[in-house]
Amino acid sequence: AGEGKFNATGPLPCARSKGQPMGQCTFGVARAGGGTATVVVTHPDGRKRFIFFEKGKAVGADLSQADGNMTFSATKEADLYRIQAGDERYEMPEAVVFGG
Repeated sequence: AGEGKFNATGPLPCARSKGQPMGQCTFGVARAGGGTATVVVTHPDGRKRFIFFEKGKAVGADLSQADGNMTFSATKEADLYRIQAGDERYEMPEAVVFGG
């Protein structure tokens, strides 16, 4: 994913800060199979966020102290992941991770 080689690309809902309505970001996903994938989300201002999946579970993001809030959480409802990375929010269909 870091090399910009993706299995799929497209739009997904995102928000940069708390209380901000969801907008659109673009994503690229590099899949390794079995639900392991790296999703690179690009915000409208060009900043990128890497989100990591293992066995179909969102396990982390490339948060740093520069982001301020370094908490990460993810839930899954039906086939939709809801991801919180610091103050950022993402909604991602399961098909992004698994293909299909």
